[in-house]
Amino acid sequence: MKMLFEFPAGTPPAAPHRGAAPVGMLHELPPVELAAIVYLRAWCEGGAARQMIGRDFSLVMGEESGATATRNFDALMTMLLKNARRPVMRHGLGCKCFGGDESAFANMIAAVTAQDHEDAHLFACTLMTGHAAWPAVQLALGLGQAFLRLARMPGSTRVPTHGSEPTFTKH
Repeated sequence: MKMLFEFPAGTPPAAPHRGAAPVGMLHELPPVELAAIVYLRAWCEGGAARQMIGRDFSLVMGEESGATATRNFDALMTMLLKNARRPVMRHGLGCKCFGGDESAFANMIAAVTAQDHEDAHLFACTLMTGHAAWPAVQLALGLGQAFLRLARMPGSTRVPTHGSEPTFTKH
């Protein structure tokens, strides 16, 4: 019996890093989701990019609450990467598109800002093992106010304009 569907000759095997597959463009995102992706990328980039997160949280939340939000974001990212189902994929800080893993993270953050705990948990489950997903949502709930305030800041819809950088794997 002949198979009805055949892959064309020369079709490459499935990509090993499917979480990086582009699913949209940053300019299409609402401010909360945009901020979540930019901060995920900045945290993974480290150095000055990671320090930007703390400065921004302090700017919108005040010094003490900003420091707490920064610690919570650090804990959330650490939990995400240590309990990931597979390596979490991200695009470079200046890339104009975003991938599937970044989308799931952004939607988790957006859900917690809307106090939709069930949706936040579902998005967390796509990225993390089951035992870590709910604690991650609990951490993210503490960040909802910071992301809402960031989204309301003038100029919050800015997106990076420099060229695309390669995709990185973060463990």
